[in-house]
Amino acid sequence: MAKWMRWVLGTLALVAVAAGVLWWTPTGYYVIVAGVTENLNRIVSVPSTTGQLPSGKLLMVAVDVEPANLYYYLVGKYTPYGELIPVQELLGPSGNEQQYQQANMELMNESHLAAKVAALRQLGYNAKETGHGVYVYAVVPKTPAVGHLKSGDVIERVDGTPVDTAQSLLNYMGGVTAGRHLALTVLRNHQTISVDVGTIPSTTLKNHAELGVEIFTYKPNWIIPVKIKISTGDISGPSAGMMFSLSIIDHLRPQLDLTHGQIVAGTGTIDAYGNVGAIGGIKEKVITVYDAGAKIFLVPKDNYPAAVQEAKAIGISQKLRIIPVGTLAQAVAALEGR
Repeated sequence: MAKWMRWVLGTLALVAVAAGVLWWTPTGYYVIVAGVTENLNRIVSVPSTTGQLPSGKLLMVAVDVEPANLYYYLVGKYTPYGELIPVQELLGPSGNEQQYQQANMELMNESHLAAKVAALRQLGYNAKETGHGVYVYAVVPKTPAVGHLKSGDVIERVDGTPVDTAQSLLNYMGGVTAGRHLALTVLRNHQTISVDVGTIPSTTLKNHAELGVEIFTYKPNWIIPVKIKISTGDISGPSAGMMFSLSIIDHLRPQLDLTHGQIVAGTGTIDAYGNVGAIGGIKEKVITVYDAGAKIFLVPKDNYPAAVQEAKAIGISQKLRIIPVGTLAQAVAALEGR
């Protein structure tokens, strides 16, 4: 065998060994890399509408999250095209990937409902919330609730009046004079107890009293007056919520023409009241939406600095307009007004 051929074969063998080491060596990290976009016209449908949608596209964006071998570890460590997350930080103390995936599927399903409600409320529809009481998730220090209510309590009645949602409790407190004591029926550790709690003037609502607790509706549900279908398949997580809402609005009010014939991408969680929340993987989503041809990228205001920084780092800041939003109303206004 010629000397040059032995050299070539030896070099190829070394390359193969190096590639194997890079690909098969675990690192104890997960890596987030650029993923895919989906045209929401294929995911969101409103059967009651028959009009043709505007010519542009609304895109949701998903990233890939994979166990990081040594190759992807180096990509995440030394390039702007990946982001490393320690296994325990991503999966939690259990380190169970199946539980993590299941939780993300549940979050996706919750985002479907929140997106529907937020969109309909934005358009003036009456979407009615129902629930099974008022969940106490925190007690504010130095308020009447201290020593009487606990995190995890579910308030079911106030002075004998049923309260099935957080809003129903707030409505009741609007008729309470600060300083008055209230008789609460509370579910605690699967037992129903009676609790007497004083009140103070509300720090956020005029002419309201408050107990000194942070609350949300326990086991909420919404009665939705319009049939809406969202089919996301195996895609999981809550980060497409805002874009689901915008697509629903696009179906129900095509005359708003949110896209103006362009490709508009976006990301952000949504709650039933239209608040847009921060998401993970923003750097990789910047790359993904640019590769998909988007000209506009709506992002949660908390993710905006990192999104702009990434666009500059990869040289696309002049080609992709990144818009920060904090609510669904702001997202709609940003697209209508541009």
